[in-house]
Amino acid sequence: MQAKVLLTALALLAGGAFAAEPKVLTVAQFAALDESAVAATGPVVVNGVVTFVSGIDAGRFVIAAAETPRRPGLTVLAPPDEAAPQFGDYVQVEGTPVWRDGAATVAAKRVEFIRAMTLAPAAGAKQYDFRQGMLAGRRVSLRGTVREVRVEDSPTGSVSLVALYIDKYTAHLRVAGALDADRYTGEEVRAEGVAISRYGKDGDFLDAELEVADEDHITLLRTDQVPRILLVASVLFGLVLLFFAGMFFTLWIRAARERRREEVIAEERKRMAADLHDTIEQHLAGANLIAAGVLGLEDVPADVVEAMKALAGLLANAKAEVRSAVMNLRGAGFGDRPPAEAIGDMARSIEKTGVKVRTCLRGLPETLSAGLYQDIILILREATTNALKHGRARQIVFTCDPVAPAGYVLRVLNDGAPFELSNALGPETGHYGLSGMRERALRNHLAINWGRERKWTYMELRSES
Repeated sequence: MQAKVLLTALALLAGGAFAAEPKVLTVAQFAALDESAVAATGPVVVNGVVTFVSGIDAGRFVIAAAETPRRPGLTVLAPPDEAAPQFGDYVQVEGTPVWRDGAATVAAKRVEFIRAMTLAPAAGAKQYDFRQGMLAGRRVSLRGTVREVRVEDSPTGSVSLVALYIDKYTAHLRVAGALDADRYTGEEVRAEGVAISRYGKDGDFLDAELEVADEDHITLLRTDQVPRILLVASVLFGLVLLFFAGMFFTLWIRAARERRREEVIAEERKRMAADLHDTIEQHLAGANLIAAGVLGLEDVPADVVEAMKALAGLLANAKAEVRSAVMNLRGAGFGDRPPAEAIGDMARSIEKTGVKVRTCLRGLPETLSAGLYQDIILILREATTNALKHGRARQIVFTCDPVAPAGYVLRVLNDGAPFELSNALGPETGHYGLSGMRERALRNHLAINWGRERKWTYMELRSES
C-alpha cells in the first residue's frame, strides 16, 4: 500500500515537472477517470456547456459536452472569488482533477466564458436510469406528487428536502431555499435540476436524487384547475363584451336622437327663415319703396321729407335685422367654422360703427352642435344690440373662460348705461328680447345671468359640460 502511494506521488511530481501545458480532455474522457487515475492526472482543460448551477453550494456547477448536452455531465468547483456562470453558457475550465462524492470533479482555477447557447428542454427520467448511473450530472425533469417537505439549515442557507412520488418509486429533491410545505404537499409538480444516484458502501443503489437550483425551477401543475380558470375567464370576458356593447348601443341611440333633434330644428329654422323672407322682409322692402317714392314727389313739405327720411332709415335697419335673422336661421356664413371665428366676425361688424371691441376667448369649444351654435350666436347678437341701442355703449368686450371639468363661461361686457334686470321691459309691453334669450339658454341647458362689475354691465352664459 505504501509503495502504491509512493509511486502515485512520484507520478504527480514527474507530471508537474515535465508538463508544459494542461492536458485537454473532453467531458466524457474526464468523467471516465477512476479515483486512481484522478490522483495521477495533472492540470486539465475541459470545454462544455453549463447544464446546472447549484443554489446550495456556492460556485458549483455542471458542464456537459456541447454536442450532447443531455448526456451525463461533469461537476466543476469554481474559484471562491469568481462567480459561477449561467445556465446555457459555453465555457472553458482549467483546473485540477479531484475525487468528490464518488466522481471525478474539476477544482477550477480559471473559468472562461466563450459564448451562450440555447439548450433543449430537459428530458424525463425513470428509476432504472438512476439505478444504472446513466444520469450522473445530467440535467433532467421529474414530474410527480409531493409526499413530504422538510426544511433543514446548511452552511449556505436553508435547504428543502422533498419526497416526490413518481410512477411507483420515490425520488428525493434537494432544493435551495425554504419551500412552503402547505403549498406543495399533495400537489403535482414538475421539478428540473441535476440528477444524482446514491449508492451504499456495498455498491447497492439507495435512491434517486435531484438537486434543484431554486424554487423557480419547480412548477405547480394543478391540471384540475385549468377548466375552472378558463370558465371564469370566459365569463368575465363575456361580461366585459356585454358591458361595452351595451354602452356603445346607448351612445349610438343617444347620438341618433341628437342627430334627429338637430335635423328637426334645422328644418324648422329653414321654414321660419323662408316665412320671414317671404312676408316681413318683403313688406319692409315695399314700405321702403313707398317712403322713397314720397321723397321723390315735388312740393313735399320739409317736415314731411325729414319724417320720410327717418322712416326710410328705420325701415332699412329693420330690413337688415330681418335679413340677419334669416341668415342666422339658415346658418349662413359661419355654420362650418369654429364659434370663435363667428364671434370675431360679429366684433368686426360692430367696430365698423365706431365702437371699440375686444375679444378674449380661451375656453370656448372648437365645435358645437348646430342648435347650440345658432342659439349662442343669437343670444350674443341680442346682448350687443341691447348694449348699443339702449345702453349707448362705446366699448364691447367678449370673454370666455374654461370651467372644470369641461365647461365654460361666455360673457358680453359693455360700458354703457347701467342695466337693471328688474326694470327691463318684457313681453307684456311688446319686448321679447330678454325672454327670447332666456328661452334659448334654457333649451340648451345654459345658465344665463345679467350683472354689473365696476363700470361694466355684463350678460353671462355658463355651461357645465
